[in-house]
Amino acid sequence: MRRSGENTKQTKITKQTVKSLNFFVCFVISVCFVFSPQQKQQKQETKPKFEKVSSYLIVVTISGLKAEDVNDNAANRLRIPTLQSLRTKGAYAVSVESVYPSLINPAHATIASGALPADHGITSDFPFNEQSGSQSEEPYRLAKEIKTDTIWDAAKRGGLVTAAVGYPLTAGATIDFNLPVAFDEGLSDETESGIRQIISKQFVNPPDLLDRLTPEILNSPFAANKKLKEIAGNQRIDHCIAVAAANLIEKQRPNLLLINFNSYAKSVKKYGVQSREAILALEFIDDLLKKIIDSTERAQLTNELTIFVVTDFGSMNIEQIFNPNVVLAKKGFLTTGGEGRITSWRAVAQTFGGSAAIFVRDRQDEKTSREVEKVFTELHEKPDSPIWRVVSRREASQLGADPRAVLYLDAAPSYAMSSRATGSTISKTSDRAAHGFLPSRSEIRATLIISGKGIKNGAKIEYARLIDIAPTAARLLGLEMRTARGRVFYEVISQ
Repeated sequence: MRRSGENTKQTKITKQTVKSLNFFVCFVISVCFVFSPQQKQQKQETKPKFEKVSSYLIVVTISGLKAEDVNDNAANRLRIPTLQSLRTKGAYAVSVESVYPSLINPAHATIASGALPADHGITSDFPFNEQSGSQSEEPYRLAKEIKTDTIWDAAKRGGLVTAAVGYPLTAGATIDFNLPVAFDEGLSDETESGIRQIISKQFVNPPDLLDRLTPEILNSPFAANKKLKEIAGNQRIDHCIAVAAANLIEKQRPNLLLINFNSYAKSVKKYGVQSREAILALEFIDDLLKKIIDSTERAQLTNELTIFVVTDFGSMNIEQIFNPNVVLAKKGFLTTGGEGRITSWRAVAQTFGGSAAIFVRDRQDEKTSREVEKVFTELHEKPDSPIWRVVSRREASQLGADPRAVLYLDAAPSYAMSSRATGSTISKTSDRAAHGFLPSRSEIRATLIISGKGIKNGAKIEYARLIDIAPTAARLLGLEMRTARGRVFYEVISQ
């Protein structure tokens, strides 16, 4: 009887154990199902990282507009009521530190990513071809060439509707409504064919977007300023961008919209900083900005909208050109053939307007690196030198410049640089201004205005950098930038 009782007891324990195990297995399976990697990832991707401040955000970049142009518009005789209204009602930066070199593609990649050129990989407007020792003929333009996280990537993860019109480096991007403009292209005429030639058609998204927008663009009234005849094509491009952006705002209501206007920078380069032509070009863009804001009111987005107006860099007036490759050729670091083409080189310069990167063919060749640095240091120390600064590799690295360069040269006031390898060391130029200089130079300091939902009225940002734009924009939309170096402008955000 004892043995039978013990068996009965053991049977009960076994049944209880099996029942408990079954319950535990079911529990584990249910937990694994609920928190499977796919489900967990989806939850992370759709749930906002932070509490959202605004539902709609527009980033407008105006290439070439330096800080003092807006901060002291009365002294510069500017009639820019739209920009001034945004500045008065929102927050502004005293000045904004650009990137090095201060060029359109590296700057716009930084604005979009919050990372420095060495991180995101867009270290110049055009890649450097190490085989030929010259700059590539094809510029950076593809979104996939940005090696870091971008604001449109973050918005996509957050399930937001995204759009871009004319914003650099968006070709092939995962943007819902995308009209990339071909890099540095003019508009030959104002017909449909003229408009289509500037659009990177193979990257338009959705594919029929340009077809839908073209009639509206053509029917939108546009009159080029007669005093700006030589850059009327660039103004026409900006006008097309504004009309397309307004259309997308009203019909698609994107949560994130990126826009770039480039005609002001073209005017400054052609006619000079604070020239009458440059002033007229900026006033023209101010009118375009009003069209965009008016479209947000028609779309009834105003109460939930935040607008960023940011510039990539300022510019400096120039009178002459310095040719560092001529110096390198005379010292035997490179040789040239027909039409001044470089045929062989141990050291060569890639130039960026106000600066140049010096590359050594063998990166391990410290002897050549020291010799090249000595050549340009001695030239820098001469009176009236065309070189303002010889920037060491270490300093350039701290600025996030191309890590392959052994040093950088920054041009002296009134000078820019070219890649010419033959002729005289100093040559003439038809351009009146240039950019590309060190971002620490006051003339290169950029502009930032933030206005609208979640922004304090009259707030001032004492110190801002281009790397701070994406983190702040992402924070307002409740998103997270994964690789950004910059900070969030918490001091101007009202909760």
